[in-house]
Amino acid sequence: MDVTPIIDPLNDAQREAVTAPHEPVLVVAGAGSGKTRVLTRRIAHGAQTERIDPTHTLALTFTRRAAGELRDRLRKLGLTDSVSAGTFHAQAYAQLRARWAESGARAPDLLDRRGRILFPLLPRDLPRAAKLAVMAEIDWARARRVSPDLYPAAAQRSGRQTVADPDLVVETFAAYEDRKRRQRLVDFDDLLELAIRDLADPAHARAQHWRHRHVLVDEFQDVNPLQFELLRSWLGPESTLCVVGDPHQAIYAWNGADVSFLDEFPKRHPNGETIVLTDNFRSTAQILDAAERVLPAADRPSLRAHRPEGAAPTVS
Repeated sequence: MDVTPIIDPLNDAQREAVTAPHEPVLVVAGAGSGKTRVLTRRIAHGAQTERIDPTHTLALTFTRRAAGELRDRLRKLGLTDSVSAGTFHAQAYAQLRARWAESGARAPDLLDRRGRILFPLLPRDLPRAAKLAVMAEIDWARARRVSPDLYPAAAQRSGRQTVADPDLVVETFAAYEDRKRRQRLVDFDDLLELAIRDLADPAHARAQHWRHRHVLVDEFQDVNPLQFELLRSWLGPESTLCVVGDPHQAIYAWNGADVSFLDEFPKRHPNGETIVLTDNFRSTAQILDAAERVLPAADRPSLRAHRPEGAAPTVS
């Protein structure tokens, strides 16, 4: 029950975020403020005080590299491999594989390189940059759960700016979906959609809710509507939830991410708690000053630098 090694290295705000009661908790963590440290130590503190069972804990992030860092930090905190830590896609795929195995169903093949199917559907003389632009639009639509026929209207409503021809996007998108169905292929976004579909089965959902009773999400500003719906499906009536993110590091809107899920978290969870980390341990005061000039000052506290003074950056 000794939590001293876990919380002693933390400052006051980090300690508050680590020890906050298990209501829905939002940690708004400015750049360089130790958000991953807080998330992993929150798990370790909860396990040490027996508020959570690490074997029923799910920690989510967005890249394999970030997931590897999560697992490494948890191991250093003594949690070995008891916590399920990984990307949304990896966790969804693990859920699907287990369900397919239980039912004896033949699993579809995973399409890990979409260009292999998608690019041959485009005109051969189309420049590679234009092909990539079409793929980006399909990715955006999938992240927003928009079907091919609804793409033009959705893109217009969102003020979507792209060099891709909307008609070509619709035609290619529909052909891509048809080709996958005929060849029994699933891509990474299909993994999320299929996991959501399976969780509509109450018995299966109860099993997943029991398995993941404590859910934590890193980089929550990067979640897109498809991932958010899967997250909601993973949460049961007794689940605890902690999300960590920073609206000023939200740079993936072009790819379907929606920072409103972070901004509106307090409205969705009025009984939750919001903790703000403002101590920056990464950058000099001069770099923070330059960075803050391009951010809206009205909706954020200033970050405090904890590095020695440095040269003023030149911005051109």
